[in-house]
Amino acid sequence: MRSTVLFASVLLPLLLASCGERKPATSAARPALAAAPHAGASAADPVALAARPPAPTPEQLEAGAAAVRERAVLMHAIFGDLFNSASNDAPMKLADPDQPGERMYAIEPVAHTFLPNGDAVLVAKALVEQPDRDGNRIHTEGGLLNIFIVRKTDGRWTLLKHHANIARMGSWERIGKAEFVNLAAGKPGLAMRFGSGFQQMSESAIGLFDLGADPIHALTGEGVAVAASSPGCVPEELETCYEIAANWRFAASASGAAYDDLVFTFTGQDDGKKDGRRKGEQGPVLAADMTGHKGSARYAYDGKRYVLVEGKNPAQEY
Repeated sequence: MRSTVLFASVLLPLLLASCGERKPATSAARPALAAAPHAGASAADPVALAARPPAPTPEQLEAGAAAVRERAVLMHAIFGDLFNSASNDAPMKLADPDQPGERMYAIEPVAHTFLPNGDAVLVAKALVEQPDRDGNRIHTEGGLLNIFIVRKTDGRWTLLKHHANIARMGSWERIGKAEFVNLAAGKPGLAMRFGSGFQQMSESAIGLFDLGADPIHALTGEGVAVAASSPGCVPEELETCYEIAANWRFAASASGAAYDDLVFTFTGQDDGKKDGRRKGEQGPVLAADMTGHKGSARYAYDGKRYVLVEGKNPAQEY
């Protein structure tokens, strides 16, 4: 195996080296959900292709369990007895975003947080159910992002607003990992980090959403690529092996836009291969032709969506 090939790792410790500059958008005093001890609004449903994290500590396990209990309270407030705590979902008929008519979906909670005014934000995924197959899901598809805004009045949580089927993302029943951020001062937002992997390729992207918008919609279109790799690549057989990943952060808008700029720092390389000859061998053979990727890209909000305004995003090319 050539020493130049960096692709022995199974993939993306990449993906989500992350956004330490933004903290969850929470209020100073957060309302209690039932009797469960409060846990930070930790995200569930990690991207399927992310590297295996270190084993959680007992404190992290309890915090995660408390967050699950909190989300169950919110699901009960929204769906009542339709929420099945055993399967952690509830049935809901919604308009199909891809064709006329409605379909039956299973709604699963993913993550939650609290807005500064005390309202709860529940992020959920909608998965298509197939009634002719006893409610089984289409496992190879990703999910549809749903956001529920829930308000506590007279000691009870009630549904205030449902933003339905906002965006399709992910694969294999996963829509990715939710992270609550501030898109600008006083503007709580949601960053969804999602990915897919098929055959010899994997990719991941980030999608941004303003939790104060009505309706909530994607600010990044179908997402901005943050990683791409060929984890099953065999250097001697495939024409191209590659592994590219980015760290990302927010920076103050250089143009005075409504939202902060997104800045990415990329690292990685690809081996495009070239024909060569080895001494004593007949005919052309594949030889390494490594190209390094190191640089940055800056995206700014143009009034409709985030667009590339500076640098280059090599992960977007795969």
